[in-house]
Amino acid sequence: MTRLMQLAVAACALTVGLTSAVEAQFSSARPVRSSRPEPRFEVAVFGGYQFGGNWDAVVGGTPGRLDVADHGNYGMSFAVRARPGVLGEFLYLRQPSTLFFQPVNGIKEEVFPVQVAYYQLGGMYEMARGRLRPFGSLSAGATHFNPKESGFGSEWRFSVAAGLGVRAFITERIGVRGQAHLLIPFQWAGVYCGIGVCGTTGGSAVVQGQVSGGLVVGL
Repeated sequence: MTRLMQLAVAACALTVGLTSAVEAQFSSARPVRSSRPEPRFEVAVFGGYQFGGNWDAVVGGTPGRLDVADHGNYGMSFAVRARPGVLGEFLYLRQPSTLFFQPVNGIKEEVFPVQVAYYQLGGMYEMARGRLRPFGSLSAGATHFNPKESGFGSEWRFSVAAGLGVRAFITERIGVRGQAHLLIPFQWAGVYCGIGVCGTTGGSAVVQGQVSGGLVVGL
């Protein structure tokens, strides 16, 4: 958890630094013209890095921890402007990774490759108007843990997410987007079974974080 907190602080610092850098870049630029209405829709695509994600488990009768390895991720968002400064947003994030198991006082071993996908629906709230638009977001939805090995079933979990980021528009409709998210799937008690191995998990929250950046287009 200490490592996750350090990475989360670094992600926040990166977001703040990006905001400051872009603000300096656009401070002397002319404001976006107000003669045309703001785009009703926004589509963004991005890539980045996702980290964290572990929980207590018993595998084959051995207690320990399951851990989703840190790995690159990618995703997209589709937003609809509800009113000035407020957008409804659908957020999709996908992390191809590997699941590891570490027994108590034992050595961490690979279990199987896994895909972690987040499907989130919520709101995005702009903190400023014009070319540079910092934002915060809150959302809820589902997370899909999908093993990429035969004999293992996938798992769906309710999850929530909170984010901070910035959108910097180079033109009225095209810009770049940087962001950091705290991702929390809720891991209720469950059973995992596969070929030659079964495990149980206790109820808890799995905490992940992600930082990413990409292109945003207004429609």
